[in-house]
Amino acid sequence: MAPRRLLAAGAALALLASAPLFEAGAAPRAEVFFDDFSGAELDRSKWTVEVTGENFGTVNQEQQAYIDSPETIYLDQDPSTGASNGALVLHPRFQPGHQAPDGQTYDFVSGRIKTQDKVEFTYGSYAARLKLPEGATASGLWPAWWSLGANIDAGKPWPECGEIDIMEHVGEPWTSSALHGPEYHGDTPFTKRQNFEGKDPADWHVYKVDWTPDGLAFFVDDVETYRVTKQEIQSKGWTWAYDDPQFLILNFALGGGYPNGVNGVTEPYFGLPQSTVDKVAAGNVRYLVDWVRVEQ
Repeated sequence: MAPRRLLAAGAALALLASAPLFEAGAAPRAEVFFDDFSGAELDRSKWTVEVTGENFGTVNQEQQAYIDSPETIYLDQDPSTGASNGALVLHPRFQPGHQAPDGQTYDFVSGRIKTQDKVEFTYGSYAARLKLPEGATASGLWPAWWSLGANIDAGKPWPECGEIDIMEHVGEPWTSSALHGPEYHGDTPFTKRQNFEGKDPADWHVYKVDWTPDGLAFFVDDVETYRVTKQEIQSKGWTWAYDDPQFLILNFALGGGYPNGVNGVTEPYFGLPQSTVDKVAAGNVRYLVDWVRVEQ
């Protein structure tokens, strides 16, 4: 196991219902983690690649196996991507009959990376500049940018560990943010879609969350799109699960419960229509990440 690098918790900040979580005039936040994917390959001192069927299983009836391969996870330094200094690419592939290490078979492979045991932090502001795949119109594609409680493997399994979804996309002209905790997970009531009024969802956008001891506020391009407070959750008699370290995750799923709940598709794959399968099989479906930053 890589050495654990826990980042210091930020100072508690007062939260008012209509006030910014990080107040104007407060001490400037310091950058404690940054990756702009400017190298030749993924920096594995920061990121771990997950592999389905090793110590990680399929969830949500997703249709892909995650693999550690330059076919599905690589860096693209071509300036035409629109990234600043290079982009991380998560690139799903159609590979019928792919067998995972646990013997399960899948028709798609894709990429998922995390900072668990490498970069974990409590409170702060974390953001990523992302470009959604296939013009943000391919139903059933499910790229995401999120974090999980680092104690998930130390006595608090999901959903007790707490999950913060900064950006999820299922091929519709919107993205969503959500929280999952002990009494509110799966079809959680703490979720909100955000539309791209006057903007193209397929363009590069910055997706961010501000996290304090008192709440979380979600942003797209510095415009607040959703806010949940600790008081709001606890007023329902539910657990606030966000006072312990979290780690970052970027992944690209295909099909599964969330896409199916939106598009109702069951054939040829659960949550994934034939038109989208054809796009994946053509090899052009890519989820791009320009940079990831954590400030406290």
